[in-house]
Amino acid sequence: MVLIAFVPGAALVLVALVIGIFLVQQANHVRGLADETARASNDVTRTVVGLQERRGKALLAGDRLAEYTGFTQRIDDAIAGLRELTRAAPDAETAYQQNTAVDLLVATEGLYRADSLALAALDGTTRRLFTDAVGGYRTTLASAAGRLTQSGRERYEALVRGEDWSTLTAVENAYADAAPLPVAMPTWRAATAVAGRGLGELFAQQNNFAVQMTVDHAHRTLGGALAGGVAIVVFAGVVMAVAIRLAGQLKDPRRLALGRAAVARKAAELRRAEVERGTGQETESRQRSEPRRSTVAQRSPEPERSAELRQRSAPRHRATAARSGAASR
Repeated sequence: MVLIAFVPGAALVLVALVIGIFLVQQANHVRGLADETARASNDVTRTVVGLQERRGKALLAGDRLAEYTGFTQRIDDAIAGLRELTRAAPDAETAYQQNTAVDLLVATEGLYRADSLALAALDGTTRRLFTDAVGGYRTTLASAAGRLTQSGRERYEALVRGEDWSTLTAVENAYADAAPLPVAMPTWRAATAVAGRGLGELFAQQNNFAVQMTVDHAHRTLGGALAGGVAIVVFAGVVMAVAIRLAGQLKDPRRLALGRAAVARKAAELRRAEVERGTGQETESRQRSEPRRSTVAQRSPEPERSAELRQRSAPRHRATAARSGAASR
């Protein structure tokens, strides 16, 4: 019976161990994913920055359209790889924040893409590419701004309301309209550097926030795994203890049969003892009655002698009575 009670408890403990191991592995996977995302973001950022610098130099020296297309495609491929990584996010909120960070990186690349085209002197073909780049990064940035954290929105508002951002916007509009520059070249280059650095910092802040969310999720998963495993083990122990206690109160059929046989044997022994005791008492009473019978037998001749004496004395009593009667007459 104890074995029967032990089996469910042991099964619960085994289930707790399996679930705990699974959740710990899941937590380690999520933590590894967070590290991988941070590492991939840093690698992609360095790759994009390096390709942007090489693209700008190539546009000034060779076939502008071919160089632009080649470097831009490599940059787009690197960013697409980073966006693909967000699909493995542990939950929807983390994926949401990671995609927002990638959108900020896309907006930053769009700004530098348009800037490299403007520096290379625009013609009919490159002006269209410039306009597409400017419109694309502004749209992407405005979309991502609405999904930023509170501190991210404050940083974004400070950036786009600044003088440098206004200067960059005026220059981009002038290039798109084929109009003269509204500011001097040094002023434009300084404004572009500030705006690009501000977008890069905004991307880094959002990316760090998304990575930290992934790390926190891993910690919660690990804590939940440990807490859940301990709770199941404790519950299994309680169930096992209760089952063993209940099993101790139940009667094993074999033990019950043995107990009944023992009771029957004890009852038979008691009956035999009672019979033997009754037989002994009867024998003792018989033995006690024998002396009384002999005593009565010894005393019984006295009445017979008394009757015999009375019979012998009866004639004398009659003779005496007769003489007494005669005398009286």
